[in-house]
Amino acid sequence: MCRQLALLLSTLLCFVLLLFSKVSQAQQAEKFSKEKEKVQTNLTRQAKLEIGIGAFSMHLPQYLGSDQTDSYVVPLPYIYYLDDDFKIDRNQFTGKLWQDEHFYLDLSASGGVKVNSEDNAAREEMPDLDWVFELGPSIKYYFSGDPQQSSYFYAEFFTRKATATDFSSFTDVGWRYGPSVTYQRAFSSVEINQGRGEFEFTIRANVNFSDDKYINYYYGVSPQYQQTARQAYQSDGGYAGSDISMGLTYKVNNLWLGGFTRYYYLSGAEYDASPLVKQHSNWSLGFGLAWIFYQH
Repeated sequence: MCRQLALLLSTLLCFVLLLFSKVSQAQQAEKFSKEKEKVQTNLTRQAKLEIGIGAFSMHLPQYLGSDQTDSYVVPLPYIYYLDDDFKIDRNQFTGKLWQDEHFYLDLSASGGVKVNSEDNAAREEMPDLDWVFELGPSIKYYFSGDPQQSSYFYAEFFTRKATATDFSSFTDVGWRYGPSVTYQRAFSSVEINQGRGEFEFTIRANVNFSDDKYINYYYGVSPQYQQTARQAYQSDGGYAGSDISMGLTYKVNNLWLGGFTRYYYLSGAEYDASPLVKQHSNWSLGFGLAWIFYQH
């Protein structure tokens, strides 16, 4: 408990120091930016819609804490929509479900890949892990920018309901929640393609918590599945690890390119003693491209 508390407090302290260092500058820039934007948007912004298709390659741990990895190549639907009330892109769906000054309410989503236990040494003879989909509300406070802009800095608290499925049935596997902070900056470079196109650099940090149902879906071992090297195990809910990710995208004309890397730190997590945890950190990375065939 002390180790978890120390980790959480240190994370929050770094977060607060970062905010104080940025708030003054961000608020001044935001005030100028919003005044300028109001003049422009008062002329009535037309909705912008882009649709495309591509592929994304990912290298991921089979589950967090596993010492085995898998690589995937999956279809990548590209959708971008923006008007005065809604924004949909690869990162988020944001609408004016509720807004008050710098606070915005929107939806948060995540998920986990299917794991065949016969392909994972630690889970041999245990039930497979199904695809997991997570969805729920998040409340965001923007220190600079807003959801309709390409550059922003915000803090968030998310709560997501998790459901596991093999697409023939659905299982409730609990809840995930926690604070996060996200910074994104859009820019162009005259040294690359003569300044044509736009880059977006994003960095995000999460402190994750889960209830006991979610944790035991991944890390619990029922008595009927225990072995000499895998004792029965059940966990309480609580701290579930932290992660930090960085991403870079580039869009020019009808082409979109993007990549990311993410580091997961699991030491001190509530499930730390599970026999299914084989290491206390993981990396994931991915790269994709898309062709945008419709723009309006």
